[in-house]
Amino acid sequence: MQDVHFNEEVLMELLEECGDGLWKAERYELIADIYRLIIPIYEQRRDFEKLTHLYDTLHRAYTKVIEVMHSGKRLLGTYFRVAFFGQGFFEDEDGKEYIYKEPKFTPLSEISQRLLKLYSDKFGQENVKIIQDSGKVNPKDLDSKYAYIQVTHVTPYLDDKELEDRKTDFEKSHNIRRFVFETPFTVSGKKQGGVDEQCKRRTVLTTTHCFPYVKKRIAVMYQHQTDLSPIEVAIDEMSSKVAELRLLCSASEVDMIKLQLKLQGSISVQVNAGPLAYARAFLDDSSAKKYPDNKVKQLKEVFRQFVDACGQALESTRDLSKKISRSTTTR
Repeated sequence: MQDVHFNEEVLMELLEECGDGLWKAERYELIADIYRLIIPIYEQRRDFEKLTHLYDTLHRAYTKVIEVMHSGKRLLGTYFRVAFFGQGFFEDEDGKEYIYKEPKFTPLSEISQRLLKLYSDKFGQENVKIIQDSGKVNPKDLDSKYAYIQVTHVTPYLDDKELEDRKTDFEKSHNIRRFVFETPFTVSGKKQGGVDEQCKRRTVLTTTHCFPYVKKRIAVMYQHQTDLSPIEVAIDEMSSKVAELRLLCSASEVDMIKLQLKLQGSISVQVNAGPLAYARAFLDDSSAKKYPDNKVKQLKEVFRQFVDACGQALESTRDLSKKISRSTTTR
């Protein structure tokens, strides 16, 4: 390193500064990895005052990990796919896609307006348009007089094997390079239809590097699309409901309001869309014959899991109600 006096002391300062940065970024789990590099040097120096400070910080970091895992209130970023169209404006960037990482919970409208202002200042307000539709864009359908920016909300994507190893929210949000978004469609060409005709296209994007990264955006390297048929959409939606109910029931501190809202949306007889609609469309004797036997069997199994999850949720709600009732009576 030219013109820099770099020694062990400077390294210590930079590593401690890195630890402070990780604290501010709420990535408490990583602080120990940094301190493992520092602690042996301070032990060799017998610098017990520094060691006391480091171990105290580690204690507070792990306490914070427990706190945010229980509360579920730590947000480690929101992600968007941003694509640019317009050779006359973006030149080499024309047709390129990026994943943007935004802090905590950033709404789609906020990043859209920010990008619109940024490029309006550069190209002129009358020359820039935002595409908020997530569907595939055909550049030939676009007017070459304008610069187009397509913004789509995406979420981190992990396959079943990865999810076996990544148990915590932090692990599911760290070192990630695949992201997913879904686009509804029907065979007739409409976006929305009845449950027996509603399909969806799942698009998985892979970036050149992993997030977190030194930059807030990373280029998309390639993408993979999968089309789900109506019965596959039903299986996917029902599986998500089962996972949500089980997650709420398994929390160390069950959120009564969230659980009741989820139950109400799942088992209320007034809810026509969702589980009841799927059962009528795909599991009735007259309807089931239209679909592949293996898919019907899979949907039936998911419904069994759903009923079981609803039963657990009802038991949790009953137990919580009893606790609240006893607490009120004691007072």
